[in-house]
Amino acid sequence: MLVRSIESSPATIVGSNSWWRARKRSAAWRGFSCLLVVGMLLGFCTTGVVPALAQDASTEFDADQLAQSVKIYRDSFGVPHIDGPTDVSVVFGLAYCQAEDYFWQIEDSYILGLGRYSEIYGRKGLNSDLLNRAFEIVPSAQRDEKTMEPELYKLARAYTAGLNFFLAKNPEVKPRLIDKFEPWMVLAFGRQLILEMGFRYTRLTDEFMPRSNKEIWTAQAGAATQPYNEEFRQHVGSNAWAIAPSRTKSKHAMLFINPHQPWFGFGQFYEAHMRSGEGWNFTGATFFGNPMLALGHNEYLGWAFTVNEPDIADVWRETFDDPNNPLAYRYDGGYRVATEWKDTVRIKKGTKFEDKVFTFRKTHHGPIVAKENATTFLSANVAKLYEANLLRQVMKLVRAKNIDEFKAGMSLLNFQFMNTVYADRDGNIFYLYNGIIPRRETGHNWSKPVDGSSPKTEWNGYHELADLPQVLNPPSGFVQSCNSSPFTVTDDGNAHEMDFPPYMAEDKHDDKRRAKISRYLLRQMHDITFDDWQRAAFDTTLYWPLTELPRFQEEFETLQATNPTLARQAQPYFEHLLDWDCRGGNDSTQATLCYGWYEELYGFGYPAEKLKPQFVNSPEARFKALITAAGKIKALFGDWKMPWGEVYRLQRHADVADFFDIPFNDNEPSLPSPGLPGPLGVANVAYYTPSVSIPLVRSMKKHYGVVGNTYMCTVEFGPRVQGASLTQFGSSGHPDSPHFFDQAKLLSESRLKPELFYWEDVEAQAKVVYHPGEKPQAVATGAK
Repeated sequence: MLVRSIESSPATIVGSNSWWRARKRSAAWRGFSCLLVVGMLLGFCTTGVVPALAQDASTEFDADQLAQSVKIYRDSFGVPHIDGPTDVSVVFGLAYCQAEDYFWQIEDSYILGLGRYSEIYGRKGLNSDLLNRAFEIVPSAQRDEKTMEPELYKLARAYTAGLNFFLAKNPEVKPRLIDKFEPWMVLAFGRQLILEMGFRYTRLTDEFMPRSNKEIWTAQAGAATQPYNEEFRQHVGSNAWAIAPSRTKSKHAMLFINPHQPWFGFGQFYEAHMRSGEGWNFTGATFFGNPMLALGHNEYLGWAFTVNEPDIADVWRETFDDPNNPLAYRYDGGYRVATEWKDTVRIKKGTKFEDKVFTFRKTHHGPIVAKENATTFLSANVAKLYEANLLRQVMKLVRAKNIDEFKAGMSLLNFQFMNTVYADRDGNIFYLYNGIIPRRETGHNWSKPVDGSSPKTEWNGYHELADLPQVLNPPSGFVQSCNSSPFTVTDDGNAHEMDFPPYMAEDKHDDKRRAKISRYLLRQMHDITFDDWQRAAFDTTLYWPLTELPRFQEEFETLQATNPTLARQAQPYFEHLLDWDCRGGNDSTQATLCYGWYEELYGFGYPAEKLKPQFVNSPEARFKALITAAGKIKALFGDWKMPWGEVYRLQRHADVADFFDIPFNDNEPSLPSPGLPGPLGVANVAYYTPSVSIPLVRSMKKHYGVVGNTYMCTVEFGPRVQGASLTQFGSSGHPDSPHFFDQAKLLSESRLKPELFYWEDVEAQAKVVYHPGEKPQAVATGAK
C-alpha cells in the first residue's frame, strides 16, 4: 500500500497503490507539460533557525494604521502598483492585493502547506499530506517562527496581517478552512512547496505523486517509469534569454523572463509592482501566497529562473535488524535509534470525514519514505530544507544595483535549485547554474540509494557559488536557459563539464530542442530593437520540422520507389508540410498537421523528444503515422487542413485546483492560442488537453491550454529601463472582473502590454487608487 495505518509498519511515501493506478489509467488527460517551476518561487520559502530572541510585542503593529500608509494603484489591466513607506507596509499591501484577486487560490495553497489537503479533496490529497507529516512541516514551522530574524519575522507578520485584514474587511468571503492566517503558516507553505517540487530529486519511483495525477507530475518532474531511473529528472520547462549590448541597436542589454507554469492551480504567477520607501522599486511576479516578488527587475538589473537538475537530495538505505529494538538501525559498526511518532490525517469521504492514524519514522538522515523489505527502509532528505530562506536572499537581490551586489545576494545560496539568467544596465549578461548542492565523497553512486550505515555517505557541507557552472559576458553575446545542460548555454564561452564533480549537474547531457531553437534565434540577432525583442518572445519557429523535414524528404523520395502506393497516400500531407516555413501561429494549418504527426511518432506528453521504438528504423512506419495523424484531424474537424488557432484554444475557469476538474467546453467562449508544445523546439510555448470523447457523457474536440507562458516579461536596461509583460489570463481570479480574461487577448495576438515602472507614469495612468480596506476610487485624469 502507499500508506499504512498505525497497526502496521511506518507510513511510507512511496509504494504501490491500486486506487491511484486505476485513476491514472482512467485519466482522459495525458501528459500536460509543465513545471511547477518554481514552487518555492518565491517569497518566503523556508527559514533557518538562527540565534535570536523569541519575538515579542515590539513586532506587533496596527493593521488599520498600516493600511492607511499603503497606496494601491491599479492600471488599465488591473495590475497592482503598491507604494508604502516601509518594506513591511508594502508586503502588507501585496498580501491584500493577492487576496482581493485570488483569495481562493491563496487559501488552497496554504491548506496544502498545513498538510490538510485531504480535508478538502479526499484521498487525492493524501500523498501530499503524508509527505508534509513525514517531514514535520507544521511542527518545524511553528518552532522556527520563534527564532526568525526580526526583519523576516516582521515581513511574515505583515503578509499574514494583510490576508487577515482582507477577511475582516470582506466578510462575504468565506474561507473553506483557514479563518486566521499566522506567520508560521507562511513557513509551512514554503517548505511544502519545496517538497512538492524538490522531493522528485530523490529519483524515487513514479508511484509517489504529491497531489494531482501522474500526467501532471510527469510534466513537472519527469517522473520515472522505474525506480531510480537515470533519466528521471530531465523533464521540465521554462525559457530565459539575455542578450548583450553588442547585439542590440541601442547598445543596451536585454532580458526575457518566461517561466512555463500551470494556468490553473497553485502554480500560477501573480504580477505586481512594489515600491518601498526603504529603498527598492521592483516589478515582477511570484506565486500566490508568497510575500515577495521573486523574479523580475528593478531600474538597474533583472533576473529570470528556470528549473535545473542539481543533485540536491539523496536517499539512504537504512537497516533495522536488531531483534531487541525495532527502532535501532545500523550505523558505523553499531546502531543508532530512530524516532517514531504518530499523526492523524483527516480525510474527506463524501459529506463525512475519516480520521486515520499513521505511524512515521525518521533517522538522522531524514524521514523514512519507502520500505524495501522487513528490515530495510529508505530515508530521504533535501538540502537545507529547514535552514535555507529564499526571502533572505530575495531581499538582497531586489536592492542590488550591479552584478557584484547581485552575486553577493546569490552567494547566500538560500534557493535549492533554479538556473538564473541575468542582465543589467552596465551591459552585463550572466548565467548561473544555481543550487544548494551537498559536497559528497566520491566512490558512491549518489543517483541511487547509498549505504546509510556508512559515515562516508554523510554530506560534507555545501558547494559555494564559485563552485557552480556559470557564464559571464560570453564572446557570443547571449545566454539562454531552457532547462537544459549548463554546458550548452551559448555558442562560445560555456563552462566545461570536466571542471565540475560528476554529481553536480544531472542534466549535463540534456540539450532540449527549446534550447537549440533559442540558440538558433539568438545567434541571428544583430542590431535588434526592443520591439524586435518583444516579437522574438512569441517566435513560433519549430526546430523539429526545420531540421527533420529535409531528412524526411530524402526518405520520401526513396519511398516513392520502394512503396509507391504508400507514397501516394502520404503525398498530399507531406507536400503540405514541405510548402511551409516551419513557423506556427493561429493561421497555420501545417503546424496542426505537424504536431499531430509528431504526437504519433513521439507520444503525447513531456518531454517526448525520443522517437517511439517502432519508428526508429522504419521510414514506412513514419509515413504511415503521418497518414494516421491527418486522418485523426479530419475525423474530429471534418478537414485535415485545420488552422492551429481553431483547434488550440484559450479558455478560463475559476477556482479549480485539480486539472481533472476544469470544465472546458467547446460551446463556451475561447480564443485562439498560438503557443506550441515545447518538445517541438519553440520559443512560444503552450501545452494542451487532448480531445475527449465519452459517449453520452462528454465530447470535447478542441484542445485547451493548461500550461505554458505564464508571466512573460521583456526588459531593456538603458538609462531609463523599459519593460513589457503579460500573464496568461489576467490579474483577477473573479469571473465578473474585467481583468479575468483581458490579457488572454494579448497572448492570443502575440503581444505584450507596456510596463508602468516609473512612479510618475504609474500615477498618470492609474485607473483606480485606494488604501487596503477601502473601495477603489476611479481616477479620470491620473492619481496624484
